[in-house]
Amino acid sequence: MPASIFCVLAAIGFVVGGAGIFAKQSWWQPVIVGSAVFSAFIFILFWDGKRQMLDGKGLFAILINIAILVAVLILQWPDLGF
Repeated sequence: MPASIFCVLAAIGFVVGGAGIFAKQSWWQPVIVGSAVFSAFIFILFWDGKRQMLDGKGLFAILINIAILVAVLILQWPDLGF
């Protein structure tokens, strides 16, 4: 149950950060980065340590979070012209 609550909080962070992107606000990047790091941390923290069925245990979520971090921090995407 706590993992579900934390995942909802991470999702809310992504939605708020996405709204910041569409509204062309300067605060969107730390919100998105924080949500991605928090989300990955939650999946790692609540992982049961077994390698079976990793796709159902958040492996793809962690890979998506890594892709988001690479896109935002390394590739500087999206460029909103700030």
